[in-house]
Amino acid sequence: MAADPIQTSIDLPNKAYLLPQSIPMWPPVWWTWLILVAIILLIGTLVFYKYKAYKKRAYRREALAVISNITDELPDKDCISLCHEIIRRCLISEGKYLIAALPSVTLLEKIDGDMPVKYRFSSLGNDFINGPYRHQIKLTPEQRSAILKTTLHWVRKHHA
Repeated sequence: MAADPIQTSIDLPNKAYLLPQSIPMWPPVWWTWLILVAIILLIGTLVFYKYKAYKKRAYRREALAVISNITDELPDKDCISLCHEIIRRCLISEGKYLIAALPSVTLLEKIDGDMPVKYRFSSLGNDFINGPYRHQIKLTPEQRSAILKTTLHWVRKHHA
């Protein structure tokens, strides 16, 4: 006698019912679109302001490039004059015309108020402050590197 095959499906009495298909996860509820639009607007606004700040600080990148390209072949007086010029140009780029127009001694004293003690222009000595006004000036390599390093630090960190 042969065994009856095992029935794996259940016969339901009412086969005429139409069952809905599974409900998809997309599109989500209506307010999800509002949140998505808000997130996109927030990201767009952040990108806009970051780009605006990037463009506004282009003068810093240019000043850093000029200072980085200073070689030992540049005379000491010209090196000091270039550092003074870069400081004044940065102030003018920030819209601080009155501060940039101050005499060098007063200007550097005002700038030193916001700088850490290690990077103050007054610590560079009289050679830096009055250097552009002297006929002949001779800097040691340490003085020259300290002047460039202090000017670089000020250009990076100033909040004129």
